[in-house]
Amino acid sequence: MENLIAFPKAWEFHPMLVHFPIAFLLGGAVLMLWTMRRPSEMLHRTVAGLLLAGVLFGWLAAATGGLAYLTVPAHTEEGHGLMLWHLGLGLAMLALFTWVSIARWRGRETAATKQQLAVTLVGAVLLMLTGHVGGSVVFRHGAGVDPEILSREIREGHSHASGHSDSSESSSEHHKSKSDAHRHD
Repeated sequence: MENLIAFPKAWEFHPMLVHFPIAFLLGGAVLMLWTMRRPSEMLHRTVAGLLLAGVLFGWLAAATGGLAYLTVPAHTEEGHGLMLWHLGLGLAMLALFTWVSIARWRGRETAATKQQLAVTLVGAVLLMLTGHVGGSVVFRHGAGVDPEILSREIREGHSHASGHSDSSESSSEHHKSKSDAHRHD
């Protein structure tokens, strides 16, 4: 019970915040599609508000994601590579949604343009892909999970936490031993 009420570790803020931009941005995208068929000034304003809230929470989640990247405990080498993809996809998605959010806020009484709708749909696809990659980093590669409950490969693998270093074996030895293990399976 003590761990449940302990102050979150630096890498734990990102998963606490990331669901807000997902909900606001995808909700705004769906509602924007709806307003294309059923225009309403109130709904146009709601879309603008959802997108703005999503972008604000998105940049906050990105900042805490950067903090998580720098402090997260052990994870696999593959997970480390996926973190960089997650970062790149997330920044591209946020850039698109930031542009759409500003445009929709300025024209919040009117319907979205076809260009705004197209950028929103691309942003929504990138958002879902970013979430999938982020989930893979955690659920398949152990990032942010208590190292004591993980396999030896992850416990002794790649780490961003201060005071921790990569495994004592070199990266090439690490990858060689992994490929040897796969051949024996």
